[in-house]
Amino acid sequence: MADVPGAQRSVPGGGPEPRDPLDCWACAVLVTAQNLLVAALNLLLLALVLGTVLLPAVTMLGFGFLCHSQAPPCTAHLRDPGFTALLVTGFLLLVPLLVLALASYRRLCLRLRLADCLVPYSRAIYRRRRAQQPRQTRASPGSQAVSTSGKVWV
Repeated sequence: MADVPGAQRSVPGGGPEPRDPLDCWACAVLVTAQNLLVAALNLLLLALVLGTVLLPAVTMLGFGFLCHSQAPPCTAHLRDPGFTALLVTGFLLLVPLLVLALASYRRLCLRLRLADCLVPYSRAIYRRRRAQQPRQTRASPGSQAVSTSGKVWV
């Protein structure tokens, strides 16, 4: 069995156990694929949230820039001062809406726990050992046994 570069051999008593080189490479490919998929979903979610929240400001800026002093269909509804007002209002709304969009994206990421979907690369190098069952100790006749199973609410 060949050594994995940078990996430490495990102590017989505990710690992670290094994978074989081929197994390590295959797990690294899978970890990379999962992390890229999670990153792509994060970017898609960010684009969706930013596009939804920033839509009013982007619409005002778009009409303000496209119709200012040019197209006859646009001038039938507004004149140049109206398009200037659209530009100013669009720029004024842009920063608060951007802050609102980023705050809502952060809250959505925390609620969906998207950061928990990222897998660290140490999982590709080391394999988890099965948890050993704790040994049951016999209690002396005068002492009480303490149960460690279940949840404790403090």
